[in-house]
Amino acid sequence: MPNSTFPAVISFADKKNTTPVISAKYGGDNDEDFGARMANAVEVQEVDTNLYMSKELWLPVGARGAFGGQIVAQALRAAFYTVAEEFDIHSLHSYFILPGNVEVPVIYQVQRLRDGRSYATRFVTASQKGKAIFVCSFSFSKPDNNVNLSHQTTMPDAPDPETLPSDVEKLQQALEQDNLPPKYREYVKMRIEESSPVDYREIDSPKQSLEQKRWFKTRGALDDDKRLHACVIAYASDSGFIYTAAKANGLSSRGIGMMASLDHSMWFHTPARADDWLLYDMQSPRTSSGRGVAFGRIYSRDGKLIVTSAQEGIVRLSKREQEKRSNLENQSKL
Repeated sequence: MPNSTFPAVISFADKKNTTPVISAKYGGDNDEDFGARMANAVEVQEVDTNLYMSKELWLPVGARGAFGGQIVAQALRAAFYTVAEEFDIHSLHSYFILPGNVEVPVIYQVQRLRDGRSYATRFVTASQKGKAIFVCSFSFSKPDNNVNLSHQTTMPDAPDPETLPSDVEKLQQALEQDNLPPKYREYVKMRIEESSPVDYREIDSPKQSLEQKRWFKTRGALDDDKRLHACVIAYASDSGFIYTAAKANGLSSRGIGMMASLDHSMWFHTPARADDWLLYDMQSPRTSSGRGVAFGRIYSRDGKLIVTSAQEGIVRLSKREQEKRSNLENQSKL
């Protein structure tokens, strides 16, 4: 059983149990549990009118705090509970203020800014111990059945997800290497043990590239609640997103001193299922001043653009990488 220092999921259902618990293992006989785990990961419970609380939080390996995508998804779930069923999410704009502490539930305060005939606006503040850790504005709209303009970008070519190894399978392959440093080997083992309920499949690209692509879907089936699917897509959209800026500079994970999301925006163009394969096409146009920017497009497998996303994050070099790049720069001047 993982102990309190092991990156895992902490559930707040049992207040007596403060030890993180992993309820399912990747590749086991209980893969159907992943659908329930995913639904629970984005769920919140009502505390009072316009006030909600996280049911669980996840601390990824090496992270400073709770997974940002989970905070976005739970905030969206809380906002959904305050709008009528006929409203769909069409955009969100958020800021990460402080790392989330996985040992303390997150409280989501929803402000009902506007309830119009076609649009509704909500503002959510996520806090812990009286301090805001995250804020987000949400805009919801009713379906528009009028004759409307319609265009979209073309989905890029990509190999079928079934032909690609999963993130866990890639990590398992890495463990087979004899020359892995002991510390990194432990890191890889812990990554495998996390058993994420989302199946990510990276598409190979050059080590230094302005873009990266991946397929993703939940490992288990979800029910037909389109709001749940929107929350899960929001959850997955944050995973590895800002790494696109590091990849644009040819930076490996070992050269990163600090990486954290600062803000996150999404535009939902049409509903989609998160338990079907979705292609995430990501690009980074710029890094500077210790920050990077990434833009993304999420397509359904049939080529429909369902979400556009944007994020800025902190991308700082490790001291060793700074020294390495400084030495290379000095040598080039000689």
